[in-house]
Amino acid sequence: MKYKVTHDTYITLLKNIRQYFASADQNIWDKRNKIKILSFVEKNIAIKSFKIPHFINKIAYTFLRDSKAKRSYFNSLKIVEFVPKPIGYAEFKKFGLLYDSYFLCEEYAYDFTIREVLKQKNFKHRKAIFEQFAAFTYALHEKDIEHLDYSPGNILIKEIAPKAYEFKIIDVNRMRFKTYTSKERLENFSKLWADDNDLEYIVNIYTQWIDIPQKEAVKIALEASQKHKDKKLFKKKFLRYIKPKRIFTRNSSELKQAINHISVAMIAKNADETIRQSLDSLRLFDEVLVYLNESIDQTKSIALEYKNVKIVEGPFLGFGETKNAAAEASKYDWILSLDSDEILNEALLNEISQLDFTVIKNIYKLKRDNYFLGKETQNSNIIVRLYNKKYTKFDDSIVHEKIMIPKDAHVMTLKHSFTHLYILDINQTLRKIIHYTDLGSEDKKVCFFSVVVAKTIFAFFKTYILKGNFMKGWVGYALAVNSANKRHYKYLKQFINCQREKKKIV
Repeated sequence: MKYKVTHDTYITLLKNIRQYFASADQNIWDKRNKIKILSFVEKNIAIKSFKIPHFINKIAYTFLRDSKAKRSYFNSLKIVEFVPKPIGYAEFKKFGLLYDSYFLCEEYAYDFTIREVLKQKNFKHRKAIFEQFAAFTYALHEKDIEHLDYSPGNILIKEIAPKAYEFKIIDVNRMRFKTYTSKERLENFSKLWADDNDLEYIVNIYTQWIDIPQKEAVKIALEASQKHKDKKLFKKKFLRYIKPKRIFTRNSSELKQAINHISVAMIAKNADETIRQSLDSLRLFDEVLVYLNESIDQTKSIALEYKNVKIVEGPFLGFGETKNAAAEASKYDWILSLDSDEILNEALLNEISQLDFTVIKNIYKLKRDNYFLGKETQNSNIIVRLYNKKYTKFDDSIVHEKIMIPKDAHVMTLKHSFTHLYILDINQTLRKIIHYTDLGSEDKKVCFFSVVVAKTIFAFFKTYILKGNFMKGWVGYALAVNSANKRHYKYLKQFINCQREKKKIV
């Protein structure tokens, strides 16, 4: 843990910030970051918990730049008269990289933000507030302070006397300290999202303190404001096309009605450890077809407990062909292909219920969260699992099968994920290695032993380092070893096949 504090009074608070933050029940902001208010030594403290950064940013904030919490604290100390009184910050690391971080300041009891004033045309003393806001902004600029997020929600206002207002800025982790040109001063108003008349009024007040003609100043400010609005609107429009539409929650009867044209096709063999959890998650589907091949455990008896399950028994033809056989035996054309160790989550089920199934060429990719020994790994993957069997099917691969995607297909990726109980115990890893490496080496050859070594080493490196599983402790290490072992024995068996063909091994 690393922390800094303005006064020793708050050392206990900083050292135990995780516990204090968790116990605080006055939540005033809960989006990407969280802000809570906590009473401590007769003061109300605002605690901002920053979102845990993704892997790349963890590296950046550890080695290349200061964390947002640290920057918030030290920037506040530089401009203390313009911000709520800073108290301290704390950082925690996990596996040597920044994990969670917190910034603390005294709560500032403001009355409103500049956003309300800009939006409400009849706001009380509106012009007086704009005039004093222009003066406040000028004071910032005169101190060579550039707030890079000078937006309406980050400007707090308190009425300290009739028609007299005090201003404070927050969210100060992104600041720049420099000498402003007149043009840069005016461009700093661009993120207010003010309408042209309001911005013109503010700028007209501001220009009395700078050496630039009023008309020119207004033009600069309006152009910068419009440029910012255009940029934001373009981004919003763009994201509308690439992000899945907003998902709403249906009740059970609505869900059942919305998905009653989809068959779940599942192949299973000796899956009694996981199939119950899988089938429990599929109760709302009209049909779950379970294709059993040579099961000798309780898989069949468990499946028979479910009214919506139809059982078909047949030989294993390779994963691709067997999954196609299951799909062909299903009642409906739309197929959701799941394995017996996969669990459909409620959020994903809701999302599926709202898809467009009128277009046969629609193919849907799903995100799969993989669990190894009960722990979520960094090995999530995105795979096609929802399709129309009259339009496409799985390829005929014996192992690592994939849905074939025609050139005219409309492929979409869903937002929510499903759970894959990849490995439950260590012994299962050994059984799977034998099974999958046998399938993966059948009728295949590798004639250079260096390939065996290289594939093994890279499999470990990719799983442990590139995919970030070193952050998962011993489970991440075990997963990487498992991945390396699979590659090792698969290619070793292929190498032996080659040697046998050369009659070097009888």
